[in-house]
Amino acid sequence: MAKRPKYDNIFEYLDEHYEFKSPSNPLTKFYKKDISENQYAHLDGPVSSELTEFTDEENAARTVSEFAKAAGADLVGFTAVSDSFVFEGQDVPHKFAVVLAMEMDFDLIDSAPDWPSGTEVLRVYWRLGAVAVKVAEFIRNLGYAARAHHPRGFVGRPPTILHTRAAIEAGLGEAGRTGLLITEEFGPRVRAATVTTDLKLPQSEPKKFGVDEYCSSCNLCQKACEGDAIPDEKADIRGYHKYTIDAYKCLPYFAEYDGCNLCVSKCAFNRRGDDLKRFLEQLKA
Repeated sequence: MAKRPKYDNIFEYLDEHYEFKSPSNPLTKFYKKDISENQYAHLDGPVSSELTEFTDEENAARTVSEFAKAAGADLVGFTAVSDSFVFEGQDVPHKFAVVLAMEMDFDLIDSAPDWPSGTEVLRVYWRLGAVAVKVAEFIRNLGYAARAHHPRGFVGRPPTILHTRAAIEAGLGEAGRTGLLITEEFGPRVRAATVTTDLKLPQSEPKKFGVDEYCSSCNLCQKACEGDAIPDEKADIRGYHKYTIDAYKCLPYFAEYDGCNLCVSKCAFNRRGDDLKRFLEQLKA
């Protein structure tokens, strides 16, 4: 049985031991300010007394998915809330989860590790955070409790949800050698957020489309990593046999670039639409 992930104060360690450099421009300043002052304040809220009833859980899922995509999500999946992705010490009282993912711009991520890449990650955290807040608000307006779990963590705000694991269980993709989510639609060029709720929703089936097999013989991300943080072999982690990066080796470069992204940009799955489709078809052949 999978154990809960444990937050080891990585952001506090980062803040204490490294000079955290960040792009200083009007865009990133606003993204951070709006996340901190507005989005975090609206992760939860009052539930409407007017209950919307659905014929079945699939109908409920279609309604939520339609809203989430209208709000700006690129991918939407559903799963049951599980110990596998709720951090130790966090209380998540809901039974169901809506997992959202949003694409990052190919050209900007391709600039990694320079700051256009870091700015793009912040932009997507900001946009995706706003979508998660709106999806939770929409569900509460239907008469069901719901809470948004923001995709961006920082010093003093421990994470509640391990979004990558939630996204895998919700059928949005597989984990690559980097431990990051790899999707059929955008490769590794995504960020994920989660909304938990009491609205009864279906559980998506996890996807398998060749990522694990390919990563076992590919080391492009590993060669690109300046911190030597990506492993040769899998390890048993919380009940999973998987690749897991050495976060403390990653931190100096993460701090230098406000999120390095070299492993994302150099990943073999980081391709544009039709090119990625052809690549995945070759894997299945």
